[in-house]
Amino acid sequence: MPRYEHQCIMHKCYFEFEVTYSIHEDPLIKCPKCSSNTKRLIGKNVMFETPVDVEWDKNPNDLTEKSFRQFQKAKKQKFRW
Repeated sequence: MPRYEHQCIMHKCYFEFEVTYSIHEDPLIKCPKCSSNTKRLIGKNVMFETPVDVEWDKNPNDLTEKSFRQFQKAKKQKFRW
């Protein structure tokens, strides 16, 4: 299930926290500190490693020269969403 960031809309509180719920739900989330209403925030960027870094199990020497260059380039990249 996805995690969503919420922020209290009460003046002087503005507490930020994460909540997990289904993408199909739209629950009314209350602030855990002051029980006021909250608003859902737009998520910050998340950094992921490339799949090559995580699950490459073959010998890169078996690749063609072009594929090996692409492998080396992909190995150094990080993807941002």
